Amino acid sequence: MIERAEKIRDREHRLKQSLRLKTQEEIYMFIHDKGLVSALGGNELPSFISAILGRPWKPSAKGFTGWNEWWSIKISGQSVPRISREVEGREDILATRIFRRTKTFVSDELWPILGTIVKHHQDPIVRRKTFSDLEQKLLETIEAEGSIRTDRLRKKLRLEGKENNSKFHRSLGNLESYALIVGVEDPHPERHLHANIWQTWDARAGEGIDRVGPSYNETLAKLLEKTIDACVLAREDQMRKWFQWNAEMEVAKEESLKNGGILKAGPFIITPRISKRRSVGIPPVLSDGR
Repeated sequence: MIERAEKIRDREHRLKQSLRLKTQEEIYMFIHDKGLVSALGGNELPSFISAILGRPWKPSAKGFTGWNEWWSIKISGQSVPRISREVEGREDILATRIFRRTKTFVSDELWPILGTIVKHHQDPIVRRKTFSDLEQKLLETIEAEGSIRTDRLRKKLRLEGKENNSKFHRSLGNLESYALIVGVEDPHPERHLHANIWQTWDARAGEGIDRVGPSYNETLAKLLEKTIDACVLAREDQMRKWFQWNAEMEVAKEESLKNGGILKAGPFIITPRISKRRSVGIPPVLSDGR
């Protein structure tokens, strides 16, 4: 079963030249089909960059020089970095850091699930226990502003000095890893290259999402099952490193195993659809203009 799952993962994650993504429309469909897609890769999720290259790729010790392998590739006449910016700015896709604190594209299909988890951490009691004073101040400021660019946020909180760099970015990253805030790269950055414009979850995605739904614990199980389905298979001992709310995820994992939402195969957790069929085809993709 594990060998079959690995073959299906390679196919579904587009890790073959013949299956690589070639158009913007294919990229959008890939993200919506998987639900969760890693921007750069190097983890269990399907990877935006790997699917474009048609082979596994992950960040390395080479740093930005390793990005030369895909930086100049053109998709539908546009560079990969440009397309990545367009993806995170779409109304139906979010760029978060919920998975391993790395940039992860989330389809709007999963927003109701993630929204319940966000709501739980917005609770004043949970919020005070989970986030530092600075993180809460950042969240309150972003909420009050509606949207605000990184440099202006620092200025407003009087954190412009270099000595504040580490704690400022660490605090932003922590809020982002809980999806309480969402950033989109400023398309007109002026002198501040690659500056993000920040919004709260509610401002960016929360409107129109039904707040009356499954419980927090039920939602954690759903997110876990969706994540495993996107990964196809994953080592069980690595799953505790996935989300910030991992303590509660252990309970969700056991519940999903009991209910058949995920399956255990040796050291791996796999999606149950692997056991239901011996082969899985690639969903059809549409080219631009079709």
